[in-house]
Amino acid sequence: MNPDPYTSLDPDTPFRLDHVLNFLTTLGLWVAILVGGSAAALISWRLHSPETYEERFATPVRLLRWRLWAYVSWHRLCKRCGLSASEQIARRDNQGRQVASTRWLHPKLLGTDVSQTTLRLTVRARMGQTVEDLERAVPAIRDAAGAHSARAAVVSPGTLRIELVMREQLSTVDHAAPPTAVTTTRVALGRCEDGSAWALPLRGRHTLTVGCSGAGKGSVFWGITGGLGPAVAAGMVHLVGIDLKYGIELSVGARLFTKIATTEADAVETLAGLEKLMDKRGNEMAGRTRAHRPTKTSPLVVLLIDELAGVTAYMSDPTLRKGAAASLSRILTKGRALGIVVAAFLQDPRKEVLPMRGLFTQTIALRLRSRDEVTMVLGDGLADKAPAHRISPDRPGTGYVIAEDGHTTKVRSDFWSDDQIRSTAKQYGRSRTAGGQSSE
Repeated sequence: MNPDPYTSLDPDTPFRLDHVLNFLTTLGLWVAILVGGSAAALISWRLHSPETYEERFATPVRLLRWRLWAYVSWHRLCKRCGLSASEQIARRDNQGRQVASTRWLHPKLLGTDVSQTTLRLTVRARMGQTVEDLERAVPAIRDAAGAHSARAAVVSPGTLRIELVMREQLSTVDHAAPPTAVTTTRVALGRCEDGSAWALPLRGRHTLTVGCSGAGKGSVFWGITGGLGPAVAAGMVHLVGIDLKYGIELSVGARLFTKIATTEADAVETLAGLEKLMDKRGNEMAGRTRAHRPTKTSPLVVLLIDELAGVTAYMSDPTLRKGAAASLSRILTKGRALGIVVAAFLQDPRKEVLPMRGLFTQTIALRLRSRDEVTMVLGDGLADKAPAHRISPDRPGTGYVIAEDGHTTKVRSDFWSDDQIRSTAKQYGRSRTAGGQSSE
């Protein structure tokens, strides 16, 4: 009969392998029971109360895992990304012999900060290194972390904050909420990749939206137009449209517009009329104020151009084309401070199509066909910060916003259906006569 394996051993008893095996078996059994019970409890929790599971367990564990990854992997990551440097140090061993050893110098990880979607790393450059060196490694750090996107900002001399978006909130399509607020400064268009609301500044900004066919320019167009509906009804905003593709796009919500131009001659006349309004406001404001404040007697005028190439490059009459480009350039140059802003939409980003690209103060890059097109739209060095050529065709309305200061944000616009456009136009639009012109 086998002795009881759980009785205390006599110190004089010789070592027994079966005792050790029994102990390990028992320990493994209890560990399996604890792990299995915990897993069953977590699964039950997730199925019965997914909100509290995400808030109280999954999110804290995820944030802790991101922090641990940053601290544990930082030195190895710096070596792989070329941010570290090595030096040889000579020393003497216990026998007095001189030996050489290698010492690695890394950028210092000063701290980490996490939110529900983002991991932020504050990094100080090592001696002999610049923040520009750190910025060049941001794409490699992004991919090593498995982040959806990354951006960097200098927070103090020699110190960079790297934001890694670990959980993107742009995978689903949201339908636009009916607009209710009267606004002339910014309009809600959708959401940013961290789940926060995307509000596009309008007043004092010219906006260029570029994207290939099917990229979702219509959602941005009607997001701006429909979002300004309450302000249109209040008389604080006048919308002027140019749509040289027979007016098909703008006709759905035509009642929101004070003026719509659908022919080349009408487009040139519309731009000339805006120039006259700009000159009138400029003369009135000279010596009184430097910035226009929208009122019912002097509303914000928003010029929306559905296909900008039709105005700047594809007009059949060279005289009209030259006149349209000249008027638009002057409006882009002088109109912002006078309460006349432009929101233009374009498919072809070539320079000969849009020579005045630099006059737009903020750009939205939707899906583009190639890295070269991203460079044409955004400029050198931004294809890594805003890789619009990598946006999936299955995500229309997704793009990158590049603000006046160069800050880049990944966004997705809400979808506007034809029925919603018509409903908004009926609710906030005004009856207008054909060829009606904005007046003050």
